[in-house]
Amino acid sequence: MRKGLSAEDVAVSILENLGYSVMERRKPIIVGGVKVAEIDIVAKDPEGKILTVEVKSGKASATDIRQVFSNSKLLNAKPLLICKGFADSSAMSLAGELGVPYLLLPEYYLFTFEDFKEVAKEIVHSILTLYLSLDIDGVTEEEEKVVEAIARSKSFSEAAARLSIPEAELGKQISNMDVFEREEKNAFHHLKLQALMVRSKLNDKRRLDKIEHRISLLEKKIDSLKK
Repeated sequence: MRKGLSAEDVAVSILENLGYSVMERRKPIIVGGVKVAEIDIVAKDPEGKILTVEVKSGKASATDIRQVFSNSKLLNAKPLLICKGFADSSAMSLAGELGVPYLLLPEYYLFTFEDFKEVAKEIVHSILTLYLSLDIDGVTEEEEKVVEAIARSKSFSEAAARLSIPEAELGKQISNMDVFEREEKNAFHHLKLQALMVRSKLNDKRRLDKIEHRISLLEKKIDSLKK
């Protein structure tokens, strides 16, 4: 699955929203026929001045500051650093001394529509797999009461109260029930989702059993009429 936008993608979005024009990405710097460096982004500010932009997905070090500064000198442009802050006080001081301005990346990366679709597919696949793999044949009446209490409650404590038992006892009963996955046992919303699915499947089974029973009666009546 894709992880969302890269640091460079986010940096481009930030620059464009601030009125900058992105001219080139990952521009190689060639000196004497030899590639000596690569600039993450070459941009133009609203005043028409060229900037060499260094993008760091994390915090910038003093080495990063020197790099963006030296790259700007090679292209005779203004430096700009985009990062999530500075690794230490010396890096921040160096940026001030060299006159390297900076912009901060957000703490999270935005998702593209394609990323959202992939996440949605995985969620749907996970829920359907969980629902279709549920084995409810061995669910007892007492276990069904537990399922119903969890499905109707907003918290673990409320579910225990509905059953008139201590929370520790409810936890013990749940751990002995095969219909509950216990990977996220501390997340009640996950537990409730499973309970709702178990209840839905139990209700579907009852409806199906009734239909099969009626069909069986109908077949018997038809057979009796044939005699």
